[in-house]
Amino acid sequence: MDNNSIKKNIRQVRKSRKITQEEMAHKLGISLTAYRDLEKGNTSVMNGNVMKMADLLETSAEELILGYRPAQTEGFALEDIRQEYGMRITSLERRIVDLEKLLSSQEENIRSKNEIISMLKKRLGEDN
Repeated sequence: MDNNSIKKNIRQVRKSRKITQEEMAHKLGISLTAYRDLEKGNTSVMNGNVMKMADLLETSAEELILGYRPAQTEGFALEDIRQEYGMRITSLERRIVDLEKLLSSQEENIRSKNEIISMLKKRLGEDN
């Protein structure tokens, strides 16, 4: 998504909410000229500003960036999906750590057994 599309989406949502450029500039704490430059595409929109604008326009940052509200899956909001995957990732990371410990333990067992076999072979060689 390019910057011009984002600005177009911001302007479209602002107008649909019947908010003037003056009101947006005031709420954002910037000059009217700075806000107009933002909507014209003369300045880039920073992530923090997108979030603040979304709050002021009572919409999501996704709608301002994409131009539409992303579909929700089975009643889950995007944040719910992020949390669910975050928990899965954390669980898998813990599982990886456990498996690495198990692997290390098994490698140590193999080394110990190889040493025992080596000592037994030596001893058998000495006895013959």
